[in-house]
Amino acid sequence: MMCLGVFTSASAQKNKAANFDEGVIKYKIEVEGMPEAAQFVDNAIINLYLKGNDSKMDFSILGGMASFQLINNISEDLFAMLMDVPTVYDKTAVSLDEDSDFLKELKELGGRNQAPQKDLEVKYFKNKKQKIAKYACYKAEVGLGDGSANKMTVFLTEKLRPTALTQLEKTLGDLKGFPLSFEIEMEGVVLKITAIDVVKESINSETFTIPESYTKKTMDEFKEEIETKMGTSKGGVGL
Repeated sequence: MMCLGVFTSASAQKNKAANFDEGVIKYKIEVEGMPEAAQFVDNAIINLYLKGNDSKMDFSILGGMASFQLINNISEDLFAMLMDVPTVYDKTAVSLDEDSDFLKELKELGGRNQAPQKDLEVKYFKNKKQKIAKYACYKAEVGLGDGSANKMTVFLTEKLRPTALTQLEKTLGDLKGFPLSFEIEMEGVVLKITAIDVVKESINSETFTIPESYTKKTMDEFKEEIETKMGTSKGGVGL
């Protein structure tokens, strides 16, 4: 869900006026090649809520019994992941602070154990077209930039330009369109995420805030708590 959030946030088209300031985009998840994962997430829905410069994604599994949210509230300087997994983890909102020790450890670990990061490469195939959620789209392939040959296939539309998604465009650079479909295959497992509906409607501002029923924690507090529950030794990432 976080990868999708970053990817869509990076896809704003420069020099073009936004035409979608407020509403929700619904994506459907499909998994092939891993039955144990498919039983949890196959046909699940990701909702992407947009209002001005703010955005939120929510994702539920097990028939709605467990839910996850990713909130990016620009005006309140809020970027947090919310989770509600009954009997496993109580309602918790984790602040995604780039300065946290946990994220610093992840970056350091990636630098030691992975191939050098390469710039993402995007190849466009405008002759390969598809209509998704009533929008005309065309195919593109995105090199993941992790030193591997893995690529993500996306279908982009130039007819949909949300306001909120100009905030993080430096993450991936300037794509020529907005993604309504994603597909990636790794080690025989295919993950597909496809938009099924785009609705322009009024969204309550409270959608982009943390409910009072959630306990707020920093990323480092969350990491320490998980390590304690799992019995993971200190000094490592542990997640």
